[in-house]
Amino acid sequence: VIRFYDANDLPLEFHSTRQMLSVLKARGMYYDTLPGVSPEERTFAIQQWKLRASIEPEVMERLVSFTYRYTGEQHWVARAYSSVFWVIGGVFLFFLARKLTSIDGALTATAFYLFLPYAIFASRSFQPDPLMVTLIIIFLWAVYEWADGERVWLFAILAGLFGGLAIFIKFVAAFFIIGGGIGALLLQRRSLPEVLKQPQVYVMCVLGT
Repeated sequence: VIRFYDANDLPLEFHSTRQMLSVLKARGMYYDTLPGVSPEERTFAIQQWKLRASIEPEVMERLVSFTYRYTGEQHWVARAYSSVFWVIGGVFLFFLARKLTSIDGALTATAFYLFLPYAIFASRSFQPDPLMVTLIIIFLWAVYEWADGERVWLFAILAGLFGGLAIFIKFVAAFFIIGGGIGALLLQRRSLPEVLKQPQVYVMCVLGT
């Protein structure tokens, strides 16, 4: 609820330049296939999309422009996707923190993650970051479940997939994925040669790239 306050306002309250870049790209993608638009409007919208540099893969912009077909061009659409992704990350953060600490610790960590003022603004912004953060958290949960238990193949595959997706969405995620992976391996308290003998480690690396 708190993330939907003034949801249809222009995204000017947090990193407005970066958010408006995504707004223009999503609009161009939307106008590219929108019927009933004048050639001048379509051409201008597409130019605004194509002329702007693509900093990251245009995943969020594609998702938002596709939804515009059913909702019209509404700013709340991007906020809704970002907010939902962030809250999903909170669920997996709770699971991870519960394994690492206790129920009380998990509730405290999740409340901090969801309601820190900066997190509220950041998690409703039209950027790839909310999705990236969620994918990193799911990776950390999966890799910890793999390292802490019987090293089930399912968790190894999930860790590789979500880690790779996080890096694809925004390359800076690689630092957190590599760090989290190394941390999970250290939790096994095994020597490096023993770790490198596990085929699941290589599966995670391949899927992560």
